[in-house]
Amino acid sequence: MEKNKLFERLKEVTDVVKINTGFSDLGEKYKPEVLVNPKSIEEIKAIVKMANEYKTPIYPIGSGSRFGQGVDPFQGGILLSVKNLDQIIEYRPNNMSVEVEAGMTITNLQNILAQDNIFFPVDSGNNRATIGGLIATNSYGRKKYLYKTTRFYVMGMEFVSPQGELIRVGGRTIKNVSSYDINQLLAGSWGVLGIITKATLRVKPKPEKNLLLNYNTSDFTELIKMIKSILINEKLSLASLVFEKLNSNYLLQLELEGFADTINFQQGLLKEKYGFKDAEHSIFSETIGPGIISLPLKNYTQGLEELDKLTNQFSSLKIKGNITSGIINFEISANNELLLNLSRVINTLQGTLTFEGNMLTTKNRGTGYLTLLKNIKKNIDPNNILVPTSKALKEQV
Repeated sequence: MEKNKLFERLKEVTDVVKINTGFSDLGEKYKPEVLVNPKSIEEIKAIVKMANEYKTPIYPIGSGSRFGQGVDPFQGGILLSVKNLDQIIEYRPNNMSVEVEAGMTITNLQNILAQDNIFFPVDSGNNRATIGGLIATNSYGRKKYLYKTTRFYVMGMEFVSPQGELIRVGGRTIKNVSSYDINQLLAGSWGVLGIITKATLRVKPKPEKNLLLNYNTSDFTELIKMIKSILINEKLSLASLVFEKLNSNYLLQLELEGFADTINFQQGLLKEKYGFKDAEHSIFSETIGPGIISLPLKNYTQGLEELDKLTNQFSSLKIKGNITSGIINFEISANNELLLNLSRVINTLQGTLTFEGNMLTTKNRGTGYLTLLKNIKKNIDPNNILVPTSKALKEQV
């Protein structure tokens, strides 16, 4: 009866879709009862206040591309989409900043900025990704090495609190924080602390030149040696360094970005000294396999070597990685013993290992970290309304 009352009240303030089965875009394990598509911030505030009244959880969603990475399966509750909040609020190209609603996709934003030869440096590779989603997950693209993560470009933010109040933090300039930097707290919070509705972002002029170069080898030892040479011995305008294994061959792809004269010089050096060749297209993709290893850059090659040792008896191993982002993706018919041994190794290298969505390593953030995070959550969201099944509250993202 209470759920029916909530549903009827939601219909009075916003567009509501009743869901009787698993939400197909997220998979059958995620079964919200309703999907709401608010058209304004006032509607979001009203929805959150109703959810508190009826003690009903809310799960904010942008494109949903990383939803399962941060949220455990659930049944019931409200799936709240921000897709209708998709407008530019204020664009200041001379000040290199833009204020945008959270539901705008990165593709639409980049198209608008491109008219002034400007771009937003963080592009996850997913054309449907929303600005709110990029911030909530603190996303990064293949060029993390050069441009870091989304939180570095957030100057101001507007969000609806877990109790339905509108809060504004930050502003139009970088030096606008006089107390706690709430921008940084919300960036990477995976939606547990507030529903992001607007953000003021720093943007950059487009680089003069971008260049891709390939290097092929069938020797794993040579691949490791080349990775170390590029990262340690060469001073390059490096945007990304990625690789993938194709049968018994390794393809290493290097991306340079910056001033044209500098890139041309570095291109010649890499061709002459190492034998790199011009690449026709990027081999990078956002496809995530069942196995994901994340490592500090200083330990990346060691982690890659350990993975090779443990899996060299498996001819079916598929592997690729974004070296400069510290990511290794692999696909294998793995047994429990192999995964256990691998998790031990990755732990010693200060990395994380997930397999089929399950975290198999522990993060060393100190014994009080998770307690602090949960205390913050409890104080600002006493009814545990926002994303109660969050993996962030279990240190699993």
